Amino acid sequence: MKSTTDVNREIRRIVGERVDAGIVVRVEWLTQEILSMKSDIEGGDADFYLACGVRYIHDAVKNCIGAYKPKPNAAPNAQIVMDGFDYMQRAYSILRDDEIVLVPVDQLSDEEIHVRADELEAMARGCVAHAKELRNYRSIRRVAS
Repeated sequence: MKSTTDVNREIRRIVGERVDAGIVVRVEWLTQEILSMKSDIEGGDADFYLACGVRYIHDAVKNCIGAYKPKPNAAPNAQIVMDGFDYMQRAYSILRDDEIVLVPVDQLSDEEIHVRADELEAMARGCVAHAKELRNYRSIRRVAS
């Protein structure tokens, strides 16, 4: 029997292999592919366990793809950063056709790169503004006491 840690590790491995192979990862497709690979479910309770498995695998794939979404103030994850770069990732999760997909960076359109870069700059501005407010609050609090 595998633990959920083992399942998540296997999903991360599969996603990494897809990215390395230049394959766009879609949550629904990968969920179905993994379920097909693990289809030896038998017995009267098989439907119950299949329903639970579908939800768990779907969420685990979605979380794995979400790891590729840039986060403010987070150190880059060395496993997803492209060789030769400090921050640029091997793939990015983006919205395509109303679906979040993981796309290898060399398959991003110029527009998709532009949108992601704009999002990162907006995050940076928001973080700087947040820091200024904290420092201002600290100053106000000192004067008040």
